[in-house]
Amino acid sequence: MFDLNFSDAADAADNTGTSAGWVVDRQAPEAWTADAGRLRIDIDKTGDTSGFYAYQGKKYQDADGTYWNAGTGSRLSYRFYIDPAWEDDDEAHESGVWPVLGNADGDISAYPILAYQDSDASDTGDARFRTYVYEADEDGDVQEAKWIDLGLPKKLGIDPDEGGWVDIEGQLQSFRDGAALKWRINNKLVADERGYNVFSPSTQYLEFIVNSVNFGNDATYYYDDFTVTTPGSAPK
Repeated sequence: MFDLNFSDAADAADNTGTSAGWVVDRQAPEAWTADAGRLRIDIDKTGDTSGFYAYQGKKYQDADGTYWNAGTGSRLSYRFYIDPAWEDDDEAHESGVWPVLGNADGDISAYPILAYQDSDASDTGDARFRTYVYEADEDGDVQEAKWIDLGLPKKLGIDPDEGGWVDIEGQLQSFRDGAALKWRINNKLVADERGYNVFSPSTQYLEFIVNSVNFGNDATYYYDDFTVTTPGSAPK
């Protein structure tokens, strides 16, 4: 459906009436550029540091701001860079991808976020991944939305003090009358959200947001190889 490797400046460009691209979500970062074959995000430290607008980022939409409508079985994959300097700088860092799910009518149904926090941002004091889920009752009604701590399981082979690139995939898995995400990091299953994000129910990916938290410090985040494929297709 799309494949962004950021070797071309157009992969980080704004959305237009004739081309897919990025649209500011809650608050604009200071810079959003293709840099040496990566997406570089520079945080505006002068912005809000709490509440709704502390999140700075953009969402990737099809031409003219339309949804992608990628159905069940579709896979989102991307790479994220963990900077080893984060563990020594005494400053908080958090960044993540927010897939936007929709129901059969195309209405937004869930934001099953996967985010990375360094040890200063994490309330456990340890660097970790975490995911946001919507817990429903047996009738499919939402009871609560909450963060689930995924930590850094040994099977991932991630040492935050050493840092490096990690590979992430979110598969939209059919479940009952809807769908939910199965998250993999470095090809290891870390979260199966079936039973959570199915209240609407969700049936498709609509769009994809990359958001980072402004903690009032200089921060740069890198992403790469942002790809969505549908069943039986290959990325363009």
